[in-house]
Amino acid sequence: MNKREQGMHYRVQMMKALARLGYASTRQLAKMLWRQCDGSTRKMTGRTLRWLLESGYIVTRRDGDSVNGEQLAAVTAAGAAWLARNGDPLPYGKAHARDWLRHAHSHRTACNSVYAAAVGLFPNKGGWSELEIRAGLAPLGQLAYSFDGAVLGKIPDVLLELPGGLAWVEVENGWRSDKDLRKVVAGMRAMTVDKRVTEVHFVITAAGAKTIGARLRKALTHGSESGWPRQVKELDAQILAQYVRVFTLNSETLELSPVAF
Repeated sequence: MNKREQGMHYRVQMMKALARLGYASTRQLAKMLWRQCDGSTRKMTGRTLRWLLESGYIVTRRDGDSVNGEQLAAVTAAGAAWLARNGDPLPYGKAHARDWLRHAHSHRTACNSVYAAAVGLFPNKGGWSELEIRAGLAPLGQLAYSFDGAVLGKIPDVLLELPGGLAWVEVENGWRSDKDLRKVVAGMRAMTVDKRVTEVHFVITAAGAKTIGARLRKALTHGSESGWPRQVKELDAQILAQYVRVFTLNSETLELSPVAF
């Protein structure tokens, strides 16, 4: 592959990545295309983005909510039309991604970072972004579970395809209330019945969520005086031992590191 062909390959892959995420930062795109996010890959990403911008395939803006104030990119109508012609239409059949970029918010941005990081951690496995899941393009979009006498629906932030099933990813970009944590536990109990989910990954993306592992351990550990039925105690012990994994996300390099809890 010569340099011209290589450049075109990078542009095609970047457009496809933007279609999957709705919008993305330079770091996220570098991680997705080159499996690492450093000065060199960010420069290559920047060059490719400039070509796409000058050609009218993308628009960009600065993320005011980001600590780094990063540049975000999304495809224009011309970019969306190109994607559709090449078999990669935008989710929901959108004509462009300007609205997603205009209404970019911290949770989706964090989910996109986790998705990009997971591509590097599990490079040979498939996955679905937050946008794709909500658009009904993933094999699991919502899980029904019972909580306080009501049937609720839980939606994953990211899904990963592992050899034995799906990894349900919860992106922790803030403190969870005690009630919300109880909902998470109820949801995981339903996952053991559903069987499609074999792991639940909690990814810490903000300092306020750093205790999620310890809180999960406490919520899933029951002493003899707790009053829970034996079946629930055994199920929660199984979830803790076999399902739950906790990671931290490095916001600079988009590397995932396992956390012992």
